[in-house]
Amino acid sequence: MNQQEAAVIQEVLSQSVPTAITLKLFVTPQKCSSWETIFNPNDNILYVSLPSAMSHEASKHSFISLLEFAEEKLECDGVVLCIRKDRLDRPNLVRTFSFVGFQPLSPKSPLAPPHIEEQQRNEYLFMIYNIEE
Repeated sequence: MNQQEAAVIQEVLSQSVPTAITLKLFVTPQKCSSWETIFNPNDNILYVSLPSAMSHEASKHSFISLLEFAEEKLECDGVVLCIRKDRLDRPNLVRTFSFVGFQPLSPKSPLAPPHIEEQQRNEYLFMIYNIEE
């Protein structure tokens, strides 16, 4: 990690309010995926909105990088996925993320994404991954 990246991470970690972070993760020099996230320092959780479309290989590698970033750089206690219920691939995504260790999270949970309005939460399925120390 270079000094500029370290400074950006330190700036995010110094915030006392939830902070939006767009992560561009490169699988190859030409292929990347963008992930819209929000880091909530109050709960030490990274909320992740799944990109609407990406190749299987790009999604697999970049998602692993995203989890490593959350654990190693942000030192998060957990990652919450926000999956739109109207996605055609939702059943496969749920199965895949369950296999990795994600568990369903109730929209009424205090760990549910605070940035999604309560009336819109029914449009999403939330899954949480607790990062072990």
